[in-house]
Amino acid sequence: MTHRVLPALALLMSACFGEPTRPSVGVPTLDDAGSDGWTAVSAGREHSCALTADGTAYCWGSNEFSQLGVDGDGTTCTRADREIPCRRVPVAVATTLRFKRVSAGGVHTCAISTNDRVYCWGDNLRGELGDPTVRRTPVPVAIVTTAMFADVSAGGQHSCGVRTDGIGMCWGANDIGQIGNGSQQFGFGAPAQLSSALRFASIVAGDDRTCGRLADGETFCWGSTWVNRVSGTDVTRSQNTPAPVQTSLLFTHLALGNGTTCGIAADNSAHCWEANATGAMGDGTAAGSLVPQPVAGGRRFIAIAGGAAQTCAISDAGEAWCWGAGSRGELGISSALLNSRCDRGVACSVFPVRVSGWRTYTAISGGQGSHMCGLTLGKNVYCWGAGDMGQRGDGRISRSEWSPIKTRSPQGVTANVTGGTAHTSLTP
Repeated sequence: MTHRVLPALALLMSACFGEPTRPSVGVPTLDDAGSDGWTAVSAGREHSCALTADGTAYCWGSNEFSQLGVDGDGTTCTRADREIPCRRVPVAVATTLRFKRVSAGGVHTCAISTNDRVYCWGDNLRGELGDPTVRRTPVPVAIVTTAMFADVSAGGQHSCGVRTDGIGMCWGANDIGQIGNGSQQFGFGAPAQLSSALRFASIVAGDDRTCGRLADGETFCWGSTWVNRVSGTDVTRSQNTPAPVQTSLLFTHLALGNGTTCGIAADNSAHCWEANATGAMGDGTAAGSLVPQPVAGGRRFIAIAGGAAQTCAISDAGEAWCWGAGSRGELGISSALLNSRCDRGVACSVFPVRVSGWRTYTAISGGQGSHMCGLTLGKNVYCWGAGDMGQRGDGRISRSEWSPIKTRSPQGVTANVTGGTAHTSLTP
């Protein structure tokens, strides 16, 4: 494909970090009168993270592997019959560093500091922290490279970033080729350069695959790629080098769910492809496709995010719309209102449905879990869906919540940083 130069697209980055993109129309509706001052939000598998204007990172939810960036304080949440360390409200990450991007992954988190270095924290079983000398850490550690980065994304058990010169690098699990350097060895503890000399504008790491787009919008994916569905089971294959998506569409944003990939095209239309057993493609069917299919409804979108089995996006009017699995409230509406039943009888919607609450959003994030978080025009964070690990950040641990719940304000948290360790507590 001839790479057309589209200067406007070069300014647009992937929405996986939940960074704000101002709606072209729309005004605040039911958002709270006050502003909590959040500037970005990222939802992972069972935890979430956000940034404030001064670059302070906060996280909440499961802290089983120190993915919140703080030591445990004795608070636990229940998963099945196990008690898991967690935090039910935002806590400041234990560091004096300030960040301009943050990405919550499976059981780890990565962020770009204000000096363009990448730091990660949490579990490092497969090398996803980018430092092979670390097993697990509640304190951010720099990945082992002197390169500076413009983009970073934490996936299931791997992470990827885009250097300031556009070169893509990945580290962590690689059994399905998700590092994209032409091999399929178990994992890489240090950042490895992609086999391709392509220059990327952004890269999104999913559960076990990765996609990136060039400045002109051409898109490539690698890792676990969907082939078809046979006897009720999704069939995938390994792809260990970046391969072009089968489309002439040029994308400005990308989103990776656990089986579905979506993008926003240059005309702001949304398209999805790969697995679709829960309706996460939003095209009105539950049939997968190797070729991107338009999301039903003809709306124009400014941001998009994938989750475990659902997809959400923000329209150019600032409305949040979701489609796919919804049995835990991840679509932002009651499952009782969902008439469709998809894979294994899961309540779902194969068409986009509007998230309840009628707020105006500027960013949205999903990760690998069953909860979604959005940033409103008023700079407040609202989350919906699963919450048994405290990943909604509102202080409660209900299993499901279909109505967006406001995450606790960072002003309600104090951080005393000494020697790089932050001790956080909720102020009265």
